[in-house]
Order: sequence, then C-alpha cells, then structure tokens
Amino acid sequence: MIKHAIGLVSLMSALAGQAAAADLAAVPYAAATAAAPWTGFHVGVVAGGGRGTANHDYPNLPLIGTSGDFGQTGWSGGATAGYDWQFGTFVVGVEGDLSAANIDGNTSNGFCAGTPCRTKITWLHTGRARVGVALGDVMPYVTGGVAVAGLKSWNKFNPTNSEPNAIWGGVVGGGVEWSFLPNWSAKAEYLFVPSFTTATSTDLPDAKVNERNVSLVRFGVNYHLGDAPLRARY
Repeated sequence: MIKHAIGLVSLMSALAGQAAAADLAAVPYAAATAAAPWTGFHVGVVAGGGRGTANHDYPNLPLIGTSGDFGQTGWSGGATAGYDWQFGTFVVGVEGDLSAANIDGNTSNGFCAGTPCRTKITWLHTGRARVGVALGDVMPYVTGGVAVAGLKSWNKFNPTNSEPNAIWGGVVGGGVEWSFLPNWSAKAEYLFVPSFTTATSTDLPDAKVNERNVSLVRFGVNYHLGDAPLRARY
C-alpha cells in the first residue's frame, strides 16, 4: 500500500512539472522594437528668441548714405507641420512653420539722429528639409531650406511706414528631437538666415532696407499622427 502511494505521488509530481514547463513555454514574448519610429506626419507648436542685423541704405543719395548696422532682438512663435521617413537609423523629412514675430531694433546714428531708423520682423515662415539619425528616443538632425519674413521699416523721411514687405532668404540649422511619450516629442533647434533679399522702401527712390544674420533659437512640441510605437514586452 505504501509503495502504491509513493508511486502515485511521484507520478503527480512529474505531471505537475511538465505542466509548469508548458506554461512557461507558452508565455508570449515580443522583441523590443525601436522606441521611436519617426515615419509619419507631425504637427506642433514652436517658440523662441531671435536676433538680427539691419541697416537703411540710400546709395543714390551720398549726403545721406547709410544708417550703419544696428541690432535687433525679440521673439517668434507659431505652428509647425511636417512628414518624416525613417530608413534604418536615418531619417529624412520636410517641415514648414509659420510664426508671428517681434524682432525689433533701431539706431540714431548718422542721418537717423533725431528720428531713429527702425526695422522690425513681424512674421516669419520657413520651409525646410531635415536629415537626422534615429538613436532610439532621440534624433539629432540638420536642416535647411528657404525663409520668408515680413519686414517693416521707419525713418525720418517716412516715420509712419508700417506696410510689411515680404523678403526671402536661405536658412540652415540643426537641432535635436526627443520622443518623451508615445506620439509626443519635444525639440530644440537653431536656425540661421545669413541674408534676406533687400526690401525697397517707399519713402525715397532706390532706398533699401537690408536684413541679415538673423539667428533663431526655438523650442517646440510635436504630436505624431498614427499608431503609438510598440515598446519592449517580456
């Protein structure tokens, strides 16, 4: 009787061990995927500070000449949208943004004494390509394209000129974007416009306002449309 009991206990133990092994083998496993697949559309907001250099130039009026360079400082902020494609660790994409701005400056040098010459960027749009490297949740990138700005100018010959001229230029820069939540990322970037085309003033013949060396430091948040990325699961 004791031998039969011992045999029954041994058999039950063996069956229990096999069942436990089968349960372990059946536990689903999903390999870790890239934490931030960057392919897809994104929309967001961006804001930051800006600096620039401007001057008023009257080349056909030598007694007036030029105001000399003067600095501008201020802010910009608006909306952005784009699309990225990821190929392995490389990411290429396009991005555009439209921002209100107040990058303003004036000078009282030379003929600007008494009534200062003033120039202000009132809005800014960029359209750029981006090339980045996907490092999991982080993507450093370089960017470049075109920039368009609305420029206002005032001086003693036309102290009430407030009609913005649209001026064009190239833009280059770089930044880093971080996916901090599924579908959400934050970015910091620097953009540089070496020179806008001159804006012809309306106060005197051949008078020009030159805008150049515009630097922008911006921070933004993007929402990525589509499914949330698959995280590691064990």
